[in-house]
Amino acid sequence: MLRSLAELHAVARRWAELEARALEPNPFFGPGFLLPLLEARGWLPGLRVLLCRDPDGELLTFLPVMRSGLGPGSSVPTLRSAYTPAQPHGFLGTPLVRRDRAGDALDRLLDALDRGLPSGGLLELIGHAEDGPVAELLERRLAARRQPVLVLPGWSRRLFRRRASAEAYLAEALGTRHRAELRRQRRQLERLGVPTLRRLAAGEPVAPWVEAFLELEASGWKGRSGTALACDPADRAFFVAMCGALHAVNRLAFDALELDGRPIAIACSLRADASPRAAEFVFKIAFDERLARQSPGVQLQLALLSERHATEDAPAWVDSCAAPTDSFYRRIWLDERRLGHLLIAARRPPWPTVLAVSALARRLRERWRAARAGRSGA
Repeated sequence: MLRSLAELHAVARRWAELEARALEPNPFFGPGFLLPLLEARGWLPGLRVLLCRDPDGELLTFLPVMRSGLGPGSSVPTLRSAYTPAQPHGFLGTPLVRRDRAGDALDRLLDALDRGLPSGGLLELIGHAEDGPVAELLERRLAARRQPVLVLPGWSRRLFRRRASAEAYLAEALGTRHRAELRRQRRQLERLGVPTLRRLAAGEPVAPWVEAFLELEASGWKGRSGTALACDPADRAFFVAMCGALHAVNRLAFDALELDGRPIAIACSLRADASPRAAEFVFKIAFDERLARQSPGVQLQLALLSERHATEDAPAWVDSCAAPTDSFYRRIWLDERRLGHLLIAARRPPWPTVLAVSALARRLRERWRAARAGRSGA
């Protein structure tokens, strides 16, 4: 278990090797993202990193966790995976697990839980891809080991996968009136200038893209509310360093819709790897709010949708990384990915009992809420 930035730097090379060999991608837990974040913001209070190694020192698992309680006001200590969709940013909680030794890697993690982690015998996994290979393998290993586990409600968010054509995709996603409205907005943009789609190219300087994004995001409501990246020196430093580190290894995507060469919407995404069809994870999107009537953010997504259907080098899939309540991607993107929530207990006393009591308390609380809702509706 790592407790400091210096310890994290010491394993950076093997950590990068693990990310490259991972059964399932999670750039938010990779060194290109997490190291710049912690260097800019400092080591987060309660942060720990769970590692499993083989005898040669090769990393088999990597899971950042936060020391927490079992619930609001609870004194039962828990280690919770570092899924933090609000700042300081972390939109996926899937652990990095070495592909060719995945079963062994997960068993070592669960063995460590059984032996006793510093914060007790409860591991809370949240925000991981419930429909991904890591979750599927973990479910089998938990069952085989008879590991006590409580499955808690998960949620979903939008995912993009191609259809036969852009026309077929839009016909399935949008009604006739909605498509007509978006075409009208596009014509309005065209009367203001020439809209073009542009992508950051490999080897192109990334700094102008970074500054353009920061400026565009800060010009809108996030700037006025103080939540834009540029409003916080630590957030700005993180974003600049992260973009530089990932672009250097072809793991960063910037897409912009420009109007006569001026960006009116920009999306920043993280790529799963450097291959041409690597999956992407949307990190941030910003648009010019002065053109809100023309929906520049949606127009950017429509342009990307057409581009992704027109080339074989398009991403295999794109994770919106959006909140469950998001309406922006739900307007257009058809597919979904499920995010899970598990509470796993050590097999030694008293942790199976603690988990059983927690499950009972949750059921009673749900029944009480349902009964209260029934009385209110009567």
